[in-house]
Amino acid sequence: MEKTVDELDPLIIAAETGRRILEAGGETYRAEDVIVRLCRVWGFTDAEAFATPTGLMASIVDHDNRSRAVVRRITRRVVDLHRISRLDTLVRTAEQQHISVQDVQKKLIEIDGEHPYSTAITIFAAALSSLFFTLLFQGSIRDAIGAFFVGLGIKTFAYILQGWHFPDFITTIIGGAIAALLSILTLQIGLTEHLDKTIIGSIMLLVPGLATVNAIRDTIAGDLVAGIARLTDAVITAAALAIGAGAVFSLLR
Repeated sequence: MEKTVDELDPLIIAAETGRRILEAGGETYRAEDVIVRLCRVWGFTDAEAFATPTGLMASIVDHDNRSRAVVRRITRRVVDLHRISRLDTLVRTAEQQHISVQDVQKKLIEIDGEHPYSTAITIFAAALSSLFFTLLFQGSIRDAIGAFFVGLGIKTFAYILQGWHFPDFITTIIGGAIAALLSILTLQIGLTEHLDKTIIGSIMLLVPGLATVNAIRDTIAGDLVAGIARLTDAVITAAALAIGAGAVFSLLR
Protein backbone atom coordinates (compact mmCIF):
# COMPACT_ATOMS: atom_id res chain seq x y z
CA MET A 1 0.00 0.00 0.00
CA GLU A 2 1.29 3.48 -0.84
CA LYS A 3 2.16 5.63 2.17
CA THR A 4 0.27 8.87 2.62
CA VAL A 5 1.73 12.15 3.76
CA ASP A 6 -0.13 11.98 7.09
CA GLU A 7 1.26 8.49 7.71
CA LEU A 8 4.82 9.77 7.31
CA ASP A 9 4.35 12.93 9.35
CA PRO A 10 5.29 11.58 12.80
CA LEU A 11 8.59 10.10 11.66
CA ILE A 12 9.46 13.05 9.44
CA ILE A 13 8.70 15.65 12.13
CA ALA A 14 10.69 13.71 14.71
CA ALA A 15 13.64 13.47 12.32
CA GLU A 16 13.39 17.18 11.50
CA THR A 17 13.52 17.98 15.22
CA GLY A 18 16.65 15.86 15.59
CA ARG A 19 18.19 17.53 12.55
CA ARG A 20 17.68 20.95 14.10
CA ILE A 21 19.40 19.78 17.28
CA LEU A 22 22.49 18.75 15.30
CA GLU A 23 22.48 21.92 13.20
CA ALA A 24 22.47 23.98 16.40
CA GLY A 25 25.59 22.20 17.66
CA GLY A 26 23.87 19.69 19.94
CA GLU A 27 25.26 16.30 20.86
CA THR A 28 24.39 13.28 18.74
CA TYR A 29 22.92 11.37 21.66
CA ARG A 30 20.62 14.32 22.36
CA ALA A 31 19.33 14.27 18.78
CA GLU A 32 18.77 10.51 18.94
CA ASP A 33 16.96 10.82 22.26
CA VAL A 34 14.69 13.58 20.94
CA ILE A 35 13.64 11.48 17.93
CA VAL A 36 12.87 8.40 20.00
CA ARG A 37 10.95 10.36 22.65
CA LEU A 38 8.75 12.12 20.09
CA CYS A 39 7.97 8.86 18.30
CA ARG A 40 6.92 7.29 21.60
CA VAL A 41 4.68 10.26 22.39
CA TRP A 42 2.82 9.55 19.16
CA GLY A 43 2.42 5.85 19.90
CA PHE A 44 5.42 4.33 18.09
CA THR A 45 7.16 2.38 20.84
CA ASP A 46 9.53 0.59 18.44
CA ALA A 47 11.61 3.57 17.31
CA GLU A 48 15.33 3.79 16.63
CA ALA A 49 17.66 6.64 15.71
CA PHE A 50 21.32 6.87 14.74
CA ALA A 51 23.01 10.25 14.38
CA THR A 52 26.42 11.54 13.37
CA PRO A 53 27.54 15.18 13.08
CA THR A 54 26.83 15.07 9.34
CA GLY A 55 23.61 13.06 9.16
CA LEU A 56 20.99 11.00 10.93
CA MET A 57 18.78 7.99 10.32
CA ALA A 58 15.51 7.25 12.09
CA SER A 59 13.08 4.35 11.80
CA ILE A 60 9.81 3.19 13.33
CA VAL A 61 7.55 0.16 13.15
CA ASP A 62 4.03 1.47 12.58
CA HIS A 63 0.74 0.08 13.84
CA ASP A 64 0.46 -2.15 10.75
CA ASN A 65 3.81 -3.75 11.65
CA ARG A 66 5.53 -2.08 8.72
CA SER A 67 8.99 -0.60 9.08
CA ARG A 68 9.64 2.90 7.79
CA ALA A 69 12.83 4.95 7.81
CA VAL A 70 14.01 8.44 6.98
CA VAL A 71 17.48 9.89 6.40
CA ARG A 72 18.47 13.51 6.92
CA ARG A 73 21.75 15.15 5.86
CA ILE A 74 23.30 17.83 8.07
CA THR A 75 24.84 20.42 5.78
CA ARG A 76 25.43 23.28 8.21
CA ARG A 77 26.41 23.47 11.87
CA VAL A 78 26.45 26.48 14.16
CA VAL A 79 26.53 27.00 17.91
CA ASP A 80 23.03 28.04 18.99
CA LEU A 81 22.37 27.04 22.60
CA HIS A 82 19.13 29.03 22.65
CA ARG A 83 17.68 26.92 19.86
CA ILE A 84 18.78 23.69 21.56
CA SER A 85 17.05 24.83 24.75
CA ARG A 86 13.85 25.69 22.87
CA LEU A 87 13.80 22.32 21.11
CA ASP A 88 14.37 20.46 24.39
CA THR A 89 11.52 22.41 25.96
CA LEU A 90 9.29 21.55 23.00
CA VAL A 91 9.98 17.83 23.40
CA ARG A 92 9.32 17.92 27.14
CA THR A 93 6.06 19.79 26.53
CA ALA A 94 5.05 17.22 23.92
CA GLU A 95 5.62 14.43 26.44
CA GLN A 96 3.71 16.15 29.24
CA GLN A 97 0.78 17.46 27.21
CA HIS A 98 0.75 14.88 24.37
CA ILE A 99 0.96 17.52 21.67
CA SER A 100 -0.04 16.40 18.19
CA VAL A 101 2.29 16.12 15.21
CA GLN A 102 0.77 19.19 13.59
CA ASP A 103 1.29 21.31 16.72
CA VAL A 104 4.93 20.25 16.98
CA GLN A 105 5.44 21.14 13.33
CA LYS A 106 3.99 24.62 13.97
CA LYS A 107 6.31 25.07 16.96
CA LEU A 108 9.30 24.06 14.83
CA ILE A 109 8.40 26.73 12.29
CA GLU A 110 8.14 29.29 15.10
CA ILE A 111 11.55 28.30 16.48
CA ASP A 112 13.07 28.56 12.99
CA GLY A 113 11.82 32.13 12.75
CA GLU A 114 13.17 33.22 16.13
CA HIS A 115 16.12 35.59 16.27
CA PRO A 116 16.76 36.23 19.99
CA TYR A 117 19.70 38.54 19.37
CA SER A 118 20.35 41.03 16.60
CA THR A 119 23.55 41.02 14.58
CA ALA A 120 24.77 44.18 16.29
CA ILE A 121 24.30 42.70 19.77
CA THR A 122 26.05 39.47 18.75
CA ILE A 123 29.04 41.34 17.35
CA PHE A 124 29.24 43.53 20.46
CA ALA A 125 29.06 40.46 22.73
CA ALA A 126 31.86 38.80 20.76
CA ALA A 127 34.04 41.89 21.15
CA LEU A 128 33.27 42.02 24.86
CA SER A 129 34.24 38.36 25.16
CA SER A 130 37.60 39.13 23.56
CA LEU A 131 38.12 41.92 26.09
CA PHE A 132 37.47 39.67 29.08
CA PHE A 133 39.46 36.75 27.66
CA THR A 134 42.45 39.06 27.35
CA LEU A 135 42.09 40.08 30.99
CA LEU A 136 41.73 36.40 31.91
CA PHE A 137 45.08 35.69 30.25
CA GLN A 138 46.64 38.49 32.34
CA GLY A 139 46.70 41.12 29.63
CA SER A 140 46.65 44.79 30.54
CA ILE A 141 43.67 47.12 30.25
CA ARG A 142 45.14 48.50 27.03
CA ASP A 143 45.54 44.97 25.65
CA ALA A 144 41.91 44.24 26.53
CA ILE A 145 40.68 47.39 24.80
CA GLY A 146 42.68 46.47 21.71
CA ALA A 147 41.27 42.94 21.78
CA PHE A 148 37.78 44.46 21.95
CA PHE A 149 38.29 46.14 18.57
CA VAL A 150 39.99 43.04 17.15
CA GLY A 151 36.98 40.97 18.23
CA LEU A 152 34.69 43.44 16.47
CA GLY A 153 36.66 42.94 13.27
CA ILE A 154 36.75 39.15 13.54
CA LYS A 155 33.00 38.77 14.13
CA THR A 156 32.08 41.31 11.46
CA PHE A 157 34.17 39.56 8.83
CA ALA A 158 32.78 36.19 9.97
CA TYR A 159 29.22 37.40 9.33
CA ILE A 160 30.20 38.70 5.90
CA LEU A 161 31.89 35.44 4.91
CA GLN A 162 28.97 33.37 6.19
CA GLY A 163 26.64 35.51 4.09
CA TRP A 164 28.78 34.63 1.08
CA HIS A 165 28.53 30.93 2.03
CA PHE A 166 32.27 30.44 2.46
CA PRO A 167 33.29 26.98 3.77
CA ASP A 168 33.92 26.92 7.51
CA PHE A 169 37.56 25.94 6.97
CA ILE A 170 38.25 28.98 4.78
CA THR A 171 36.30 31.24 7.15
CA THR A 172 38.42 30.06 10.08
CA ILE A 173 41.68 30.61 8.17
CA ILE A 174 40.61 34.15 7.28
CA GLY A 175 39.47 34.72 10.86
CA GLY A 176 42.86 33.69 12.21
CA ALA A 177 44.59 35.98 9.71
CA ILE A 178 42.35 38.90 10.66
CA ALA A 179 43.03 38.31 14.37
CA ALA A 180 46.79 38.41 13.81
CA LEU A 181 46.67 41.36 11.40
CA LEU A 182 44.46 43.56 13.57
CA SER A 183 46.41 42.67 16.71
CA ILE A 184 49.65 43.73 15.01
CA LEU A 185 47.95 46.93 13.87
CA THR A 186 46.81 47.81 17.41
CA LEU A 187 50.37 47.29 18.62
CA GLN A 188 51.81 49.46 15.86
CA ILE A 189 49.52 52.39 16.64
CA GLY A 190 50.31 52.11 20.36
CA LEU A 191 46.88 50.97 21.54
CA THR A 192 48.11 47.69 23.04
CA GLU A 193 51.22 46.70 24.97
CA HIS A 194 51.54 42.94 24.47
CA LEU A 195 50.89 41.36 21.08
CA ASP A 196 50.57 37.81 22.40
CA LYS A 197 47.90 38.71 24.98
CA THR A 198 45.83 40.57 22.41
CA ILE A 199 45.95 37.73 19.89
CA ILE A 200 45.18 35.04 22.46
CA GLY A 201 42.22 36.96 23.85
CA SER A 202 40.68 37.76 20.47
CA ILE A 203 41.34 34.42 18.78
CA MET A 204 39.37 32.64 21.51
CA LEU A 205 36.27 33.60 19.52
CA LEU A 206 37.30 31.03 16.91
CA VAL A 207 38.68 28.27 19.15
CA PRO A 208 36.50 25.11 18.83
CA GLY A 209 35.90 24.67 22.55
CA LEU A 210 32.31 23.44 22.32
CA ALA A 211 33.17 20.99 19.54
CA THR A 212 35.94 19.51 21.68
CA VAL A 213 33.66 19.16 24.72
CA ASN A 214 30.93 17.54 22.61
CA ALA A 215 33.51 15.15 21.13
CA ILE A 216 34.50 14.03 24.62
CA ARG A 217 30.88 13.72 25.75
CA ASP A 218 29.93 11.68 22.67
CA THR A 219 32.91 9.39 23.20
CA ILE A 220 32.06 8.87 26.88
CA ALA A 221 28.46 8.14 25.91
CA GLY A 222 29.69 5.40 23.57
CA ASP A 223 29.10 7.24 20.29
CA LEU A 224 32.60 6.59 18.98
CA VAL A 225 31.91 7.54 15.37
CA ALA A 226 30.41 10.89 16.37
CA GLY A 227 33.12 11.52 18.95
CA ILE A 228 35.95 10.91 16.50
CA ALA A 229 34.22 12.99 13.82
CA ARG A 230 33.74 15.95 16.16
CA LEU A 231 37.29 15.71 17.48
CA THR A 232 38.63 15.65 13.91
CA ASP A 233 36.54 18.73 13.13
CA ALA A 234 37.97 20.51 16.18
CA VAL A 235 41.55 19.62 15.21
CA ILE A 236 41.01 20.84 11.64
CA THR A 237 39.54 24.10 12.96
CA ALA A 238 42.54 24.61 15.25
CA ALA A 239 44.86 23.91 12.32
CA ALA A 240 43.01 26.47 10.20
CA LEU A 241 43.48 29.08 12.93
CA ALA A 242 47.20 28.34 13.06
CA ILE A 243 47.46 28.56 9.27
CA GLY A 244 45.74 31.94 9.12
CA ALA A 245 47.66 33.55 11.97
CA GLY A 246 50.95 31.96 10.94
CA ALA A 247 50.61 33.16 7.36
CA VAL A 248 50.27 36.78 8.51
CA PHE A 249 53.32 36.56 10.77
CA SER A 250 55.34 34.94 7.98
CA LEU A 251 54.41 37.66 5.49
CA LEU A 252 55.11 40.53 7.90
CA ARG A 253 58.30 39.15 9.36
